[in-house]
Amino acid sequence: YFAVTPAVDQYTANAQVQAKASGRNAIYNKGGITFSANVATKAPATSRDGEPSLRTDFAGNTYAAGIRGVPAGIDLWYFDLKPSSSTFDPKMRVPVYRGQPDGLEGLDTLDVGADGGGDVDLAVGFANGTSGNPTLAYSSLVAANISTGNSTDLGQTFNLNPLGNLPGGVPGDDRQWLEFVGPNTVYLFYRTLAPAVTMIQRSDDGGFTYGPTASAGTLGQAGSIDVDKADGTVYISGSTGQVAVGIPPIDPLTGKPSTTLAPVTYTTYTAATDPNGVDHIFFVVKVADDAGTGKGKNGKPYGTVYVCYSNDKSIFIAHSLDKGKTWSKPVRVSDGSDTVTSVLPWFETGPVFGSVGVVWYGTTASTNSDAANWNVFYTQTFNATANTPTFRQAKASDHIVHGSNISEGGTLGNANRNLLDYFQIAFDPQGAAVIAYTDDHNDFDGHTFVTRQTSGSSIKGSGIKVPTPVEGANLEERPPAPSDGSQVVDFARDVEIGLVTSVEEDDPVDILAIKYGFTLKSDGKTLNRITARMKVSQLPATLPPSTTWRMNFSANTVANRADPGVSPAQDVTVDNNGEPYTAYVPYTFGVSDRGDQFWVSATTDVTGVASYSYGKAVRNPDGTLTYTRLGAADAGAFDTTNRIIRVEVSADKLNTAIPSGRPKILAKDYLAGLRGEAFGPASSSTKYDQTRGGSRIRLW
Repeated sequence: YFAVTPAVDQYTANAQVQAKASGRNAIYNKGGITFSANVATKAPATSRDGEPSLRTDFAGNTYAAGIRGVPAGIDLWYFDLKPSSSTFDPKMRVPVYRGQPDGLEGLDTLDVGADGGGDVDLAVGFANGTSGNPTLAYSSLVAANISTGNSTDLGQTFNLNPLGNLPGGVPGDDRQWLEFVGPNTVYLFYRTLAPAVTMIQRSDDGGFTYGPTASAGTLGQAGSIDVDKADGTVYISGSTGQVAVGIPPIDPLTGKPSTTLAPVTYTTYTAATDPNGVDHIFFVVKVADDAGTGKGKNGKPYGTVYVCYSNDKSIFIAHSLDKGKTWSKPVRVSDGSDTVTSVLPWFETGPVFGSVGVVWYGTTASTNSDAANWNVFYTQTFNATANTPTFRQAKASDHIVHGSNISEGGTLGNANRNLLDYFQIAFDPQGAAVIAYTDDHNDFDGHTFVTRQTSGSSIKGSGIKVPTPVEGANLEERPPAPSDGSQVVDFARDVEIGLVTSVEEDDPVDILAIKYGFTLKSDGKTLNRITARMKVSQLPATLPPSTTWRMNFSANTVANRADPGVSPAQDVTVDNNGEPYTAYVPYTFGVSDRGDQFWVSATTDVTGVASYSYGKAVRNPDGTLTYTRLGAADAGAFDTTNRIIRVEVSADKLNTAIPSGRPKILAKDYLAGLRGEAFGPASSSTKYDQTRGGSRIRLW
C-alpha cells in the first residue's frame, strides 16, 4: 500500500498532448532467456498476500514477503537457492512458509493478527552475522509507526520490535524501505503521512532497533533506498524524480567518509523528468557494487547510481557516474507490441559495470484500462551507461497475471488495487534473475507468485550463462493429487475472524476441498447440470444459522473453447517442519475475470433452514466482485456424515445469463476460476474462509 498526499483521485484527469522527453536510443533483442514455471505461494487464513518484497543473500538464501493488510500482518516464504545445497531449488517449486514475522507476542507465527501488514520490506546482510548466517531484517507498516525485527536463523524464528522506528523516529509513517551495508548495519527510509517529509534512520544491530532521524526534506512518495557498500554513501529517491545523497562524516584519521557513521545531511539532485511524470508508481534508485571494475568521473572508482521509472507508457533508466550530481539522458527499456503500456517497474544492479536487470508489468493495450491483459517482463543489459545500450527482453510470466486496469492511486482512487503497488527482482549466486510478483488471474484477490531465470546470460557477465537447473538430491517431492479428484484444496483449520483471530479447530466454514463435476442429459451428449461439492472439516447435524457456502466457476476464460491449461510447476507449500499443508493441485492459466463468472451456494437462514442458489459474479473496475443472485439452484444437499455441501445448477439456466455474442456453455467446454468461500454467522465476529484458485474441469 501507500497513502496518497494530498487526498485526490488521480484517475479523474484531462488528457493532454505533451512533448516526448529526449533520451538515448537503444538496441532491443528478444528471447534467449527463459524462466521456470511460475509458482503460487500460499499461506493459511489469508485472502490477500501481494506486493512482495524479495531478497537473496550472498549465500543464496532467498526470502519473499507479502502483505495481508493492517492488522493482518505479513507472510514470509523461504527458498533455497544455494547451489551446493542438497535442497537446492532452482525452479523455486518449494516455497517454505515461515509464518508471520510481525506476529504479535504470545501468538504462534502461524496465527492470524500481527503488528503491521500495510507495507513490508526486507533486507539481507552482506556478510555472516554472529549466528553464522546472513541476518534477515524486516519491517512492517502499522501507520502509527513501523514495526521492525530480524532473524538470524534463516527466518525460522523472529525477533520483533513493536516500537520499530520509535523512539528515534517520527510516528505517523508511510512506505518504508530497508537496505543493509555490511553484516549488521541497516538503513530505514520512509516518509511522514502529511506533510510527506523524508525520514532516514540507521540500525547497528541488524535491523532490530533504529537510532536518530535524518531528513532530506520533501521528495514526494518514498521511492527506495540503497547504500554504496564501498564507502557507505546513502541514496534515497522520491516520486518527484529526485535523488537525495547522504555522504557519511569524514573520519579525521583517514580523511575519508566513515562507513561506521550515518550521514547527517543529504543533498538533493534531479535525476529524471517526464511530461507525464515519473511516478507510475515508484521512482527507484540503486547503486551498483561495481567499484572494482573501473574509474568513473574524476578518476574515482565506480559506484554507478541508477534510477528506473515508468511514465505510464514505457520503462526508463538513467545513470550517474559522480554520486548523483549529474545524470545521463534516460533510455527506454521496455520494447515491443506485447508491452505497449508498461508500469510498476523495479530493478537490480549486477556486479560488473553496466549490468542491470529490470522487471515490470506490460500489456498489449494502448492504455492502462479495464481491457488490458498483463504479463511480467524482464530485460537485462550489460552496457547500461553506453550511448546506445543493448537490452535483451523476455516474458517472465508463463500466463496472463491480471485482466483489468492497474491502480496507481495508492489507497485512494477507484481503480483495481489487486496487484497493489510494486513487485521486486533479485539476483542469486549464479546470477539468475529471481522475481516475486502479484497475481490475481485465478484468485479472488492478489497473491504472490515466484519464478527464476533458467537460461540465458547471467547478470555476472554477458559471456556467463545461467546453469541448467539441477535440483538438490533432497529437495521436497510434491505431494500426491487429491484422491477424490478435487480441483481446489485449502488449508485445514484456517478460519479467520476479523483479520486478527484464527479458529484453529474444525469448523463448519473451514473449507478443505471443492470438487466440480457435471451430468449429461439422456442422450449422453448434451450438458445437463454443473455440480459443485464443498468439503468442510466439520458439519453438525444441526446446521449453523446465517451461514453461506459459495463455489465459483468461470466459462469462456479462453477464446474458441480452448483448454486454458494448468501450470506445470510442482507447487508445494510446506511449513517450518517440512510437512505439506495440502495435496497438490496445479492452478489453471485461465483468467477468470475474462470469462463469464458464475456461482452456486448453500445458505442457512436464522433458524438453520437451508436454501440453494445460483448467480453471476462480475469483477468491477475497482477490483471488487459484485454477486447477483439469479434464482434457485436445481438441487442441493448437506451430507453431514461426509461433511459435504452439494449444489447443482442447470447449464440451460446459466446459458440464459450469458450475454448475446458470447459462447454458451456446452459439453466438452472447460470451466476455470474454480474457488470458493464460506462465512457466517453474520455478526461482529463473522467467521470466514476463502480458498485459492484451483485447476480447471472439462465438461466431458
